[in-house]
Amino acid sequence: MSQEGTRYLGQTGFVFGPAHSRVARPIEQPESSLRTVVRILASAACYYLATRIAWVLCFPDSKVSLFFPPHAVLISILLLVPTRHWWAYTLAAACSHYFATQQEHWPPLYALHCEIFDAVKGVLTAAGIRMFIKSRFDLINLREATLFVLIAVIIVPVGTAFWGAAFTVSNHFGTHYWIEWRNLSISNGVTAIVLVPVILIGVPRLFKKGVKAAPGRMLEACFLAAGVFAVGYLAFDQSPAGPDTSPALLYAPVPVLIWAALRFGLGGISASTLVITTLAIWGTMQGQGPFLTQTPTENALALQLFLLMVATPLMLLAVAIADERRSKEALRDSEERMSLAVESAQLALWDWDVTNDRVWMTDEGRKFLGFEPGELIHFSKLASLDGRVHPDDRVARATAIQRALETHDTYEMEYRIMLPDGSVRWIASRGYPSPAANDALPRILGVSMDITRQKQADAEAQLQREELAHLSRVATLSALSGSLAHELSQPLSSILINAQAGQLCMSRDAPDPVEIRAIFADIVSAECRAAEIIEGLRSMLRRGQVALQPVSVNDSIEELLRLTRSDLIARGVSVSNLTTGDLPPAMTDRVQLQQVLLNLIVNACDAMESNPPKDRILTLTTFIVQDEIRIGVLDRGIGLPDDVETLFQPFHSTKHGGLGMGLSICRTLMTSHRGRLWAEPRADRGAAFYLALPVAKQDA
Repeated sequence: MSQEGTRYLGQTGFVFGPAHSRVARPIEQPESSLRTVVRILASAACYYLATRIAWVLCFPDSKVSLFFPPHAVLISILLLVPTRHWWAYTLAAACSHYFATQQEHWPPLYALHCEIFDAVKGVLTAAGIRMFIKSRFDLINLREATLFVLIAVIIVPVGTAFWGAAFTVSNHFGTHYWIEWRNLSISNGVTAIVLVPVILIGVPRLFKKGVKAAPGRMLEACFLAAGVFAVGYLAFDQSPAGPDTSPALLYAPVPVLIWAALRFGLGGISASTLVITTLAIWGTMQGQGPFLTQTPTENALALQLFLLMVATPLMLLAVAIADERRSKEALRDSEERMSLAVESAQLALWDWDVTNDRVWMTDEGRKFLGFEPGELIHFSKLASLDGRVHPDDRVARATAIQRALETHDTYEMEYRIMLPDGSVRWIASRGYPSPAANDALPRILGVSMDITRQKQADAEAQLQREELAHLSRVATLSALSGSLAHELSQPLSSILINAQAGQLCMSRDAPDPVEIRAIFADIVSAECRAAEIIEGLRSMLRRGQVALQPVSVNDSIEELLRLTRSDLIARGVSVSNLTTGDLPPAMTDRVQLQQVLLNLIVNACDAMESNPPKDRILTLTTFIVQDEIRIGVLDRGIGLPDDVETLFQPFHSTKHGGLGMGLSICRTLMTSHRGRLWAEPRADRGAAFYLALPVAKQDA
């Protein structure tokens, strides 16, 4: 009976999965009932032919069958077809075998018993293989090959032989139970190890189209085939039988079989073993070779054990070699893919041997770090005074690495390096310690990336954001220019009037000192007030880098209200200041905070423009929630759209002629301050915009 499985014979032939796919499952394709019937009949014919061959492969004067091809054929058929059709193919095989037995005049009951025994044996083997072996047979690994040997060569043949020997002896076709048990076990085991791999590997290749081998490979295969046939023929078909036959003949085929295993894998060793098996059986049956020195039963046993002991280890050797070769190919493919990904992403892979202070690095890393190929890299030198790491980053980088070594945690750092040509590059590195044995210092495996362009792009983007914010402030203040001019005209007029009054007072014969002091005090007060207004304008219009520092929110609001007082009066807007008096400072930039608040105040005034004068109320609130200071700008205007977030999108404006950049810039500024800006509809009417800023720490 047969043994292991391949796949289902579909419309285009035997179909196998891709090279590394899960296999041993039939690919079921729609097929007509007629085609299925034809295949079942063809399988029955094959089984009948295999039965006839098995009866030929018996020693003279013996009923022992050295080789039982029907066992391999049935198992292979079951593994080639869908499970739901097993019953039909098994029944067809049993019928063809029964037909052959009746041609030889076997007792009908004994023949039926044989059919049941062969069917159970084949189904058990096929089911075990399908359950435990998931790879395509020519791609099985060593574990799966071992399972194949256990199931098909040992467990099922040995187990079912207890039953087979019992009904054979009971029907007087054998005299010794244990001899029959041994014969059945070894015969089915040899058949499985020799013939099943050939069927499962060879048959699909016969139906596979477009398979071409290199000329050198074909030539080597021809030499191997010739060598296997020549050695087998000389050892088993030309050597005379008898006690003088050299035992060395048994080892003659081993070198060519090892050649087949090393160079052609499981397929090569399976085909070569089948050729040796055929030549050995044929030579023995013709009275030649080293297996005719004892009784027929003992000669059969010697030949079977020889085949079993040669085929099994060489099969496992071929599988182990092929498995190792596939592992190396997979590793090489993985390394090539990794290398391509690393080069495409411009990454540097590195491995720091902490104990020996040696660094292995890919060529890409050496390239952007400024090291020559093959140049020895010491990690300590990389960060030393004569190394490459920027002096301002050495301490932070060394601290991060030391923390990673002590805590066995991830090391992550962005730092600058100085190249020999004087240029500076930004590097982002990430690594993790790999534990070492014997309490040795670990290795740190990591990856680095040149982020110089990213840093330059970030700097340019930041500069553009600052320029855009500055232009936004200029535009906002330009809209308030009339009110600001009016605000400045009051202290300037006061200065002029007081100066004229002072001149009149000084023209008197006896000026009053008290009155003159009061006039000068008014002039100083008016000048200070004008200076505050001008300084506020200068701060809002000044370009410069953002410096996050503790800022008094309430003082900033009061200063902004003084700046916008005239505009609020001109618009008829009254301010309800509900700020909390005792607030800790917020971590922000005062100018940009006032810019955001100014934008929100102007928007609130625009939203209430259509309201009656008494209904134009602007409410400012400040309060603290956990570690955040929140500022609210509330109006009683037209409210918010359904999708509030659209207000913060660039170029989205609800004003006629507006650019739609104000709120987008405001949110960007607050986000850069680690704060938040959002809007909510008020319960009664209008909109509420809120800022949230982190509270400044005491050591800030």
